[in-house]
Amino acid sequence: MNEQERAEEHLRTIRRLMERGTIYRAISAPTALVGGLLSLAASGIWLVSPVQNPEHHCNFLLLWIVVFLLTAGTNTLFIVHGARKRNEPVFSASMKAACSALAPPFLAAAVLTLLFVVAASDPLNQVTLGITWAICYGLGLLATSHFAPRSLTILGWAFLISGLGAVAAVRFAGNPMIWTLIDSHAVLFMAATFGLFHLIYAACAWPRAGAAPEL
Repeated sequence: MNEQERAEEHLRTIRRLMERGTIYRAISAPTALVGGLLSLAASGIWLVSPVQNPEHHCNFLLLWIVVFLLTAGTNTLFIVHGARKRNEPVFSASMKAACSALAPPFLAAAVLTLLFVVAASDPLNQVTLGITWAICYGLGLLATSHFAPRSLTILGWAFLISGLGAVAAVRFAGNPMIWTLIDSHAVLFMAATFGLFHLIYAACAWPRAGAAPEL
């Protein structure tokens, strides 16, 4: 396959993805609902549980890894069910394009998370993790803006702006003691972004009968 043929195939893939904007919304809205509810539940568990002891830095990471795995598993089930319903292969050209767009920011989040685990004694470890995840997740959603529905792009900007705003708030905090306060309540940032943002998105993007396709 020469360069022209590859470019034409790439354009056809993007066109198919854009034509399926409502399919992506139908999958992502239920996933967002599940992810939002799980995030709020995890936040509640953290706030009332002794696992938030500062000596147990890895508990924060483990808690949110569980949330991520459950949400990703749910999304996989929706994708598989949708592909079978449409009689299409699960790992189609469209899925490959979406995974390629998401891979760089998600890989960055994974690598940075590992680095933070190594530096577990960092007093800002938890809040740094939360901010990093929000920024990388926002960038991942924005990377799909060429073929995803507009609602996902808005969600991506919400995460990115919130993450950058949190960086500025921590960086320019006049009282250094506020860093410890933010760290001990990092879960509130997670609840507001991965929890509430996803629930708001699910409510706004949930498929409705007779709704026009959102491209």
